[in-house]
Amino acid sequence: MTGKTTEKGKGHLGPSYLEIIVIALIIAATAVTGYDRFVAHKIYVFDLKGYLRTQNALLLAGEITDKQWQTRLNAIEDFLDDEAVNPRHVILMGDIVLRNGKTVSLKEQR
Repeated sequence: MTGKTTEKGKGHLGPSYLEIIVIALIIAATAVTGYDRFVAHKIYVFDLKGYLRTQNALLLAGEITDKQWQTRLNAIEDFLDDEAVNPRHVILMGDIVLRNGKTVSLKEQR
């Protein structure tokens, strides 16, 4: 060589550290959101024993008839079918789940 040095790379061509961190955070947030929305199972809790106990008390007190009792039992099945339309949604009885389950309830009609 003749002693002359060429200064390649003097200009900044790549992303800075801050840009890399921001891009990594965006990718991570997108991955977590996508997983939560499209892959993860959602656990819902339904207090079936409590609901049946309440309905039985209403039946024994004479506030509802046998026909209303049957209608409300059918309403439970329809309600649970509607809540579990998505195959990733899991509905468990309230006795099984100790915490961190979203509670769903059937709206009372009198």
